[in-house]
Amino acid sequence: MVSEIDLLREDIPRLEKKFGVNDPFVGVLKAQLASLQNQTKQQPQRGRYHLGFVNFKRFQMWKRNESSDNQL
Repeated sequence: MVSEIDLLREDIPRLEKKFGVNDPFVGVLKAQLASLQNQTKQQPQRGRYHLGFVNFKRFQMWKRNESSDNQL
């Protein structure tokens, strides 16, 4: 399956030749490519921290439920 990143990598050089390197449309595509590449680099790291946060919140909820069950 071809990703959007792959498509942009193929299309940008062709569009630079056709419209010029300083064309605003080409600049937007370059910025979009850079953004997509940054997202893929940051995603695994963010996922790990997010999972740790979710586990922490689950633990807090479990402790709160456990203490309320003991009070009954």
